[in-house]
Amino acid sequence: MSLGRVLVYVLLGFLAWNLFKSTASDISAADISAEHEVVMFSTQWCGYCDQARDFLKAERIEFLEIDIESSTEAQRRFREAGGRGVPLTFIGDERLVGFSAPAYGRALDRL
Repeated sequence: MSLGRVLVYVLLGFLAWNLFKSTASDISAADISAEHEVVMFSTQWCGYCDQARDFLKAERIEFLEIDIESSTEAQRRFREAGGRGVPLTFIGDERLVGFSAPAYGRALDRL
């Protein structure tokens, strides 16, 4: 592969990352749902989604769950939120990808 081609790929990757970062990082739970401070994008088959769901329920946190496989509208909202994997959870202004009980706990403490 030529150096020119490598540079083009690097530049395209950099531009894509900055576009993704600038749109996804500015989203909060309030942008997705005016009624919920916690919003989780999930699927029914995802084990980490099950863990996140169980954690939020055990903490008695009211949250909006959006199954990204339930409709094209859910898929569109997931993409607009910068979704690439599930669970994608917004706790207030914080964006959490995957599940970590300590990270969820810290984000909930900051609400």
